[in-house]
Amino acid sequence: MISPPPDARTKLILTALTIGAFAIGLNTFVIIGALDVISRDLSISTSAAGWIISIYAICYAFFAPLNAWTFKTMSRRNVQILSVSIFIVGNLVCAIAPNLLILAAGRVVSAYGAAMFTPAANALATELLLPARKGIALSLIFGGMTVSQVAGVPATSWIADAIGWRYAFVFVVIAGLLALLISTPMMSGIAAKAPEHEKGLASKDFPKIIYGVLSVTLFVVVSEFVVYSYVSVFITGSLLAGVPLLSAALFAYGLGAVTGNAACGFLTDRFGPYKVLIVAVGAQPLLLIGLIAFGQDGFLTLLIAFLWGNVSYMYLVPIQHRLLGVAGGRSRLVLAMNSSTTFAGIAIGAFLGGVILENSGAKSLAAASILIGLAGVGLAVAFVRNPEPVEAASGA
Repeated sequence: MISPPPDARTKLILTALTIGAFAIGLNTFVIIGALDVISRDLSISTSAAGWIISIYAICYAFFAPLNAWTFKTMSRRNVQILSVSIFIVGNLVCAIAPNLLILAAGRVVSAYGAAMFTPAANALATELLLPARKGIALSLIFGGMTVSQVAGVPATSWIADAIGWRYAFVFVVIAGLLALLISTPMMSGIAAKAPEHEKGLASKDFPKIIYGVLSVTLFVVVSEFVVYSYVSVFITGSLLAGVPLLSAALFAYGLGAVTGNAACGFLTDRFGPYKVLIVAVGAQPLLLIGLIAFGQDGFLTLLIAFLWGNVSYMYLVPIQHRLLGVAGGRSRLVLAMNSSTTFAGIAIGAFLGGVILENSGAKSLAAASILIGLAGVGLAVAFVRNPEPVEAASGA
């Protein structure tokens, strides 16, 4: 049976959430394309500059579950507006930062806002659509983030290279202000009262499978960000007509992420999260190795980056789909835990990649990525292929 399409009010709210996700996504990945420029301007090593990624990710990992608990009585509308406002302030601090310390402080503030926004937006999106459209609901939020990679990350990379990395953060601020101006009236469709408290299992009573699925998230993200954090180091040279290869590759990656994300919601609802996840997780390390090996080969680099983009976001929807199936009445907390795990993986990947880069060079990143990725595949086989028995068991 085909589920009916959402009504106009629901579409309006989903649009607002997607716009917010675009701004948050741009904020999350702005450092990637500007990392090499920042390290030169601040006279620090590339691995030290990589700590900017790790600091943001560690703070996000800490703040996500904390914010889910702290703001559990605040209305969904106010959570969305407050979170975007906070991350705008954080990026303003980054734009004017005179040194690494102030830049890191700005990233802490922006991480706080982002960690407040994303889990609440995912939970709200899945509440607004019928269960049969759960995968599509999640892909809408991630769609905002992938679009930011198509349009925003290559743009911030070019801005950082052409006129300075501080203007890349100014670009993020402008995107955030636009999202806030557009989202605020749209959020009037959300009830002003606070959402009901989620009922269900306490975190200490969570089924073990939840922690197993979270471990899949951790290993897959670490495998990706061991390489992705330092993409500006090993993609060098220029493409046709002098276009920087890094900016072009980031655009190809983002375009692939959009197409992969668009297909992923449908594929997850059609074939289930397990099959989609295994394909995505299995392909990712191989493509990352190809990107390292052919990082100076023009159109081949673009093709690999595009394919990598397709699979890089395809693991997010199946994992969250699986978690929602076993979360019972604690969906917001479980999604916050997954967001926390994701950014812990980013922090670990950025740190580990920096250590490997300093001691063994860029080529060694490939070996680390594939070993960690294979561990992720094994965990996915163990914890995602089974049916979802906990909803009934929990009485949700």
